[in-house]
Amino acid sequence: MRIINRTLLFIAFFIWITINSQNKSPNSDLDILPNKTIKEALPKISKDSTKAEITAHLEAMIEWMTKNYYKSRYVQTLVYAEKGIYLSRKSGNKKNLHRVRAVVGSTMLRINDTAGAKKIFLKSLKEAKEAKDSASILKFSGNLANMYIYNPKYKHKAIEKYHESLKIAILLKDTTRLFIIHHNTARIYNDIKQPENSIKHIKKTEYYLNQLGNPAHYRASHLYNKGQMYLLLNDPDKAIEQFKETISLCENTEFDNAVVEGLNGYREALIMKKDYKGLYNINKKLEVYEIEKDKDEVKNITDAVSAKLNVERYKDYIKSKELEEEILKQKAERRNIQLFFVLGVAVLLVIILLITYFDYKKRKILIKNLQGKNRQYVIAKEESERLANSKADFFATVSHELRTPLYGVIGLSSILLENTELKKHEQDLKSLKFSANYLLALINDLLLMNKIDNNSFTKEETSINLREQIKIIVASFEYIRLQHNNFIKIDIADDVPSQLKGNSVMLSQILMNLVGNACKFTENGCIEIIISVTNKNKQAVNLKFVIKDNGPGIDKEKLKDIFKEFTQINSSANTYQGTGLGLPIVKKLLNQAGSPIYVESKLKEGSSFNFNLSFRISSESNEKITSPVNKPSYLADKLILIVEDNRINQIVTKKILNSSQVKSDIAVNGEEAVFMAKNNTYDLILMDINMPIKNGIEASEEIRMFDKNTPIVALTAVEIEEQKHRIFKSGMNDIVVKPYDIELFKQILVENLLHDKRQNFKQTS
Repeated sequence: MRIINRTLLFIAFFIWITINSQNKSPNSDLDILPNKTIKEALPKISKDSTKAEITAHLEAMIEWMTKNYYKSRYVQTLVYAEKGIYLSRKSGNKKNLHRVRAVVGSTMLRINDTAGAKKIFLKSLKEAKEAKDSASILKFSGNLANMYIYNPKYKHKAIEKYHESLKIAILLKDTTRLFIIHHNTARIYNDIKQPENSIKHIKKTEYYLNQLGNPAHYRASHLYNKGQMYLLLNDPDKAIEQFKETISLCENTEFDNAVVEGLNGYREALIMKKDYKGLYNINKKLEVYEIEKDKDEVKNITDAVSAKLNVERYKDYIKSKELEEEILKQKAERRNIQLFFVLGVAVLLVIILLITYFDYKKRKILIKNLQGKNRQYVIAKEESERLANSKADFFATVSHELRTPLYGVIGLSSILLENTELKKHEQDLKSLKFSANYLLALINDLLLMNKIDNNSFTKEETSINLREQIKIIVASFEYIRLQHNNFIKIDIADDVPSQLKGNSVMLSQILMNLVGNACKFTENGCIEIIISVTNKNKQAVNLKFVIKDNGPGIDKEKLKDIFKEFTQINSSANTYQGTGLGLPIVKKLLNQAGSPIYVESKLKEGSSFNFNLSFRISSESNEKITSPVNKPSYLADKLILIVEDNRINQIVTKKILNSSQVKSDIAVNGEEAVFMAKNNTYDLILMDINMPIKNGIEASEEIRMFDKNTPIVALTAVEIEEQKHRIFKSGMNDIVVKPYDIELFKQILVENLLHDKRQNFKQTS
């Protein structure tokens, strides 16, 4: 359909050229170019005219040329271009020379004579700089930048020109130019995918837009820029708001290009949101505008060719009026030239039609290839998802297979450390336990990174007592704090709500890594945890978290590397060896929460990390039942069934329980556990999950058929999130992940002996 429309338009244009060439005499051009009117309107001049007379004539001519330029009468403007430049030089008036060049150069851009326009602008800019004419420098720098902005190769050159113009525009207080410069600069930064640079120019654009009174076409273009920025910042909802307003402002107006831009931006946002229904409606709208755009492209080509033809023809006509006798002698020759010229244009049009046809065929092939690529993409996407699932399965297996032996190593080393007969081996046992804990930390960090990358990190919201949670986190670093002789200061603003609702697991991971990082690299110093309110209403609050230390600090050149995985910087002269995953985990978690993290650091002065998070305000209590873990006699004489298939883990668990005078039996699989539970009365059952014959889930479900009350605690090396729901659904009361802290393990046993924790699970399910 588009090919047919273009063909008809080109044929109509060709017929028009032919008819006018054969049937019109030079005198008929007066209908199109009213030279008598302009000659009568301009002040008369001759060879003997004074500079003042020439200047008056020239200024009237420039006004006439400018008026015709804004009416898109490019022929009339260009006819007097040479004469205007000649008279400007003759009168010695540089200002008028620049005015003529500006309107001529802009006209050349309109008829796609970019090379000619560039030559004029560069020449005028050079002369303006030599004359130190700020207004002219601003004008021609802007004109050059406008030329470069649409060419991908010269985007940075356009930015350079706009920056030059900006300084002058500020000095001249030219509000319109300031708006245009900031607007176009923002658009270039969006085009080259640098939204962080676009933001400040968009803010400036909005400021000058308000000063100009918010003209509709200026505002529409500004909103389009803003929408593109939000797309680059991965916020399609905000982008759609801008594009909708752009379209609303420009629909049913002459600014069709702005509507097309708005629709295309809207389309990109819908693709990002995977809103295919909305995408279908937008594509239908775009199709209508694209058809009109194709028609306009053909018209622009026709107008450009027509303008170039008419300029030359009308120049000849003006010269013919001045040299009428000579024109009459050459009349027949000129008609032949015109005829050959028309034939040349006809050939040119045929070539254009052929190019258009082959372009259409080529487009069809490209569409077919694109469809093939899309099919390949779908296949690749499915393969990628399969590999991601395989990766998740692999990490789950690694988690179990590594944590199980580590449980034996850490557990046995802890037990042996308590043996006074092995005092001489205390340092070796501590080294063994440290190495096992280091390996466990690495495994945990790797698993956490995998969960974040697969978007499977828990998003469950719970009640948070922020002050209590901060105290618990700080307490967990008591050993390293004392070792490094540090002081930890907690500063929580009074207006921070006591009860919040949010992702407490994510918050703990972020704060544990940041506080832990500060503790590791600071010695004989102070670590501050500062929490303040940035925004608050009845339902929600936005909090700013700042973690500061006065440690060794980080070199500015290395700041960009601190969030890279497995990177260690300024590790206290290598006295501490970490996994290098703490800060990358923090950044990834905050990215998922939609919050950036900011770092300020100076060598020998310390570092500061800050970020913002939003929480809902909760009225729920977050109090926990306190367990009398300081009374080891409470566990004495309790009878506990250990269900575990790994012999080493059986020994470790039994020895840990024996240290608290707990009696215990061992079942090597789920089937044996069911039998022993049915025939004995136990105070508590420790249940492994992965076992032969019958696993822990199946065994717990079967036990609950005849025993509803005996606490069952899962003792597993598998990630909790993967089986949490199944574990609690089977009737178990709690979960302990191997390897564990012995004191925490005993505390969990006491809590479950005192309280049926299944009620907590039902409330949060």
